Amino acid sequence: MENTISWADFEKVEILTGTVIAVDAFPEARKPAYKLTIDFGPKGVKRSSAQLTRLYQPDDLLGMQIVAVVNFPPKQIATFKSECLVLGALGHDGEVTLLQTERETENGSRIA
Repeated sequence: MENTISWADFEKVEILTGTVIAVDAFPEARKPAYKLTIDFGPKGVKRSSAQLTRLYQPDDLLGMQIVAVVNFPPKQIATFKSECLVLGALGHDGEVTLLQTERETENGSRIA
């Protein structure tokens, strides 16, 4: 199997549920994106740049519970510092479909 990682490697990745509490336009981004503010409960509030404009409008995202990696170092994207990576499935044309839990969970719940 190519690019095999150990269980210990996987355990280092902190994947949590969080709720989108604000969505802002991001016209400075090279590719169309939104600036998301996400509440991860006890893990705090983090911001992320997310290329979701093809399938989602800001009103669709507000209040949505999503899944994100929260322990990457911050990444500078144009004028914005992205603090987490929102996870989604990539479609044939590059559109992103967000990953979500089947049921609502407590913000900050770890994905295992």
